[in-house]
Amino acid sequence: MLLPFLSALFPNAALVRALQAHLVRLPLLAEISENTTRRLLPEAAWFCLPGGKRLKRASTGEGALFLVLTGSLGVFTADNEGGHRQIAQLSPGEVLGESALLTHGPQLELAALRDSEILRLSPEGFELLAGLHPRLMLAMITGMAHRLTDPARDHRSRIQAKAFALVPLQEGLADEPLALRLLAALMQSGTKACVVDAAAASQPAEWFANLEADHAVILYRGDTPDSAWTQHCIRQADRILLLAHSARPLPLKPMRGFKQQVCGLPELVLLHSGPSLQRLQAHFGLRREAFESYHHIRPGNGDDIRRLARYVSGRAVGLVLGGGGARGFAHIGVVKALGEAGVPFDYLGGVSMGAIIAAGLACEWSLDDLEQHMRAAFVKSHPLSDYTFPLIALVKGRKMTKLLTSNFGKTLIEDMARPYFCISSDLTTGHIHEHRAGPLWRALRASAALPGIVPPVTHHGHLLVDGGVMNNLPVDLMRKRRIGPLIACDVTGIIDFSVRDRNYGERPIWRMLWQKVAGMPSIFDILTRSGTLGSEAQRRLVRDEADILIEPPLEGVGSLDWKSFDRAVTEGYAYTARHIDKHGLPLKGL
Repeated sequence: MLLPFLSALFPNAALVRALQAHLVRLPLLAEISENTTRRLLPEAAWFCLPGGKRLKRASTGEGALFLVLTGSLGVFTADNEGGHRQIAQLSPGEVLGESALLTHGPQLELAALRDSEILRLSPEGFELLAGLHPRLMLAMITGMAHRLTDPARDHRSRIQAKAFALVPLQEGLADEPLALRLLAALMQSGTKACVVDAAAASQPAEWFANLEADHAVILYRGDTPDSAWTQHCIRQADRILLLAHSARPLPLKPMRGFKQQVCGLPELVLLHSGPSLQRLQAHFGLRREAFESYHHIRPGNGDDIRRLARYVSGRAVGLVLGGGGARGFAHIGVVKALGEAGVPFDYLGGVSMGAIIAAGLACEWSLDDLEQHMRAAFVKSHPLSDYTFPLIALVKGRKMTKLLTSNFGKTLIEDMARPYFCISSDLTTGHIHEHRAGPLWRALRASAALPGIVPPVTHHGHLLVDGGVMNNLPVDLMRKRRIGPLIACDVTGIIDFSVRDRNYGERPIWRMLWQKVAGMPSIFDILTRSGTLGSEAQRRLVRDEADILIEPPLEGVGSLDWKSFDRAVTEGYAYTARHIDKHGLPLKGL
């Protein structure tokens, strides 16, 4: 609601006093007098922006100062994929737009993260305020400089979600006690949290603002799909968790107001009726791309609730396992050492061999089962030995398909006990393809399809190959989920790919066969190396995204050295154990 309209309804003095009551609560403007507020009134607009709505501006050249009175604003910038990425979050009392006013630079996009009251000050009002309160302007400029130069504002200074909407996706879930169980788990871990239900629907904006200031996590509990209160919960939330019984059909009609631009896709929390995970019915497949990830809650399973509690409190542990062929067996030893140190694995992601091992963990395989599966699949049965005439690739890929289907069956990614993703490289578009749902074996087959060695996987007419072609350590994709501390294991290492023979590749066939026996690079080695070389710069860039980076050296273990299984596992375990003893793990209390 704009000030001119308010002025027509209320006396000017009353309007000034109402605005003054807001301003004096904000540290930055606590010294603003009523007389100054009166003089600023013609240059100010005081309005409400519903949660999820963008702040529209007259033009890209329009400069203005925006002050958050209540609620929260998100600051967004364009990313490399044509979307938007949140880079900052403004709380009550914070301002934005001063840099554009001072430097006439480009403006960033603003959107309300929840119902917010905002004061917009025109350039003329900004100049007036600067003249009346030069010390205030100095404080504002100092704050702007601090934001630009603070060394702590790296990737670890994450924008932390604290308001979650638990929204029933099906009828009959209004009394579901999940919110209370989640609250108990949060409080047990020392997180100050609260549950807000429909009884608070009539509370003013200040009440919600104070509640948010006093708690680390707020759980907004929706009542029925599409009710006014449920829509209010969605507008107030940083993330949206949709509740559904796994045995009931999902509504095909999408719900309103998901705030995808500011919250991302909603996440599905699946309630099971028994201790075992139930395979989702076919109707879930019609909506699988509508959800960012899946969380399974089984009755009596405390691990499920504790994992979700860590997730909403920003303390969930993400584990990312990179590609590397046989060198990836070291991931098993790394996981074993981390598990012995008490590290939970709440969200898993990977590429190529790392994706396969992460999938076993997401399916809740024990370490013994994981080791047995990997040994049988890659050591006892060489997956790249079904050679063919190389029209598309050197091998048919049928053995790899068989080993993946025999180990993972018809499991869907959304069926897995823990949230999971893997990536492949889309040769058709030149972009990363992220697998969040659908048949697990097919996603893994794409993620490990080394170009030239294994045939690509088709997906809606696109050709998908090994994810390591574009990103062999997808820590950046895990970081975007803003779940908590991230651990990454990079097994790429430093590989000796030098050849001393100046005429290598030009020798007679018998000589080249002898060179292969002597350990010089074969066509498999060359294609394997070529398939990941393009992502080296990306890998070096994203390594710094990890809170803990583990790099077992694995000297002498090649990417196709399947027989070095035991050695790789042992070295991965020993290296990680030494890393923990030397550096510790900053993950206590999880």
